[in-house]
Amino acid sequence: MSLSAVAVMIFLMAGNSSAATKEANPVGTWHFNAPEAPYEYSTGDIVIKKVNGKYTGEIVFSEYYKLETEDFKVQKNVVTFKAYVEGEVVYFKGTIQGKKLTGKVSYSEGTLDITAEKIQKKK
Repeated sequence: MSLSAVAVMIFLMAGNSSAATKEANPVGTWHFNAPEAPYEYSTGDIVIKKVNGKYTGEIVFSEYYKLETEDFKVQKNVVTFKAYVEGEVVYFKGTIQGKKLTGKVSYSEGTLDITAEKIQKKK
């Protein structure tokens, strides 16, 4: 095998490994559904921003009811955070695959499934 062929193979392998470890881009608005949650918390939006290199999030249930998140982290394609709902801490952990997010919400009464889809900005 020629030296140039080896160089091309190394380049291609490096490209594939960096693509596999690339962090998902969670920034935007994600419309979620948690069918087993109490009605008033079963649907809404998770709004994710990146400010000064740090991710922040807000959960919007209606124009009158919004919650700030804490300890917001993104590691590769996994998003985690916590929020306080009616004084109780609720933990979220989800995985981004393209424009879909699937995960779990845990609190004192158990764990619920949650799904979300990234909303496209209107042009």
